[in-house]
Amino acid sequence: MEQNKNEIRTFNLDIGIREVEGREGESRIIQGTAIVFNAESEVLDEHGVKFREVIKPEAAQMAFLNTQDIKLNLLHDRKDTVARSREGRGNLHIDVDGKGVNFWAEIPKCDIGDRALEMVRAGVYTGCSFEFRPDVYDIEERGAGKEVRVTHKKFRSITAFTLAMDPAYSQTTVNARELWNETPTAKREAEEAKRKADEEARLQQERERHEKELAQEREKIKMLQEQRRREMDLDNFNY
Repeated sequence: MEQNKNEIRTFNLDIGIREVEGREGESRIIQGTAIVFNAESEVLDEHGVKFREVIKPEAAQMAFLNTQDIKLNLLHDRKDTVARSREGRGNLHIDVDGKGVNFWAEIPKCDIGDRALEMVRAGVYTGCSFEFRPDVYDIEERGAGKEVRVTHKKFRSITAFTLAMDPAYSQTTVNARELWNETPTAKREAEEAKRKADEEARLQQERERHEKELAQEREKIKMLQEQRRREMDLDNFNY
């Protein structure tokens, strides 16, 4: 899993129109749940390797979400943005409870906004995705490496919520080979490579420090020799 590549997860959760009591006309508020905590995803199967994911509550708390620039898009298209929360400000309102991350937004009156409302009312958009970059997560092999469970504990960023049609992770950008390369065996190899690289960096620093000390010592000897030469010249002159 690459930390510098956006991943997309789609949940089969209810999204709908929130009716506002006392307001004339149809409501333009869409609400839903973008992220669910502590629930295993459906199985992903690519190249014969199966995956499940779990998102821990600490990965998406309000203190973190209020630092993010999160858009509400249609079908993962960044051109079709109908709401936005920029560091907690905007028409996309987000809250967190024990079950997950919820949102609501009053959709602007425009072509894209009207389309979003009609698609939700018609039941075409029935799920919600969120787009993120991973940061801290655990990898657990199951069934002799036949299945992998990824537990996300911290996200580097969350960039979008998306109104979607397909609930079964059909839009995920996760790559089986990338995840497989981070199973415990590969992680041990990566940790060993990092240890060796750190040791080589330490030795290089030691060599550079030693060379610097030698250079300083040589400079000191040179200065002493120059001082002695001047003293001898002065003695010869006085003589």
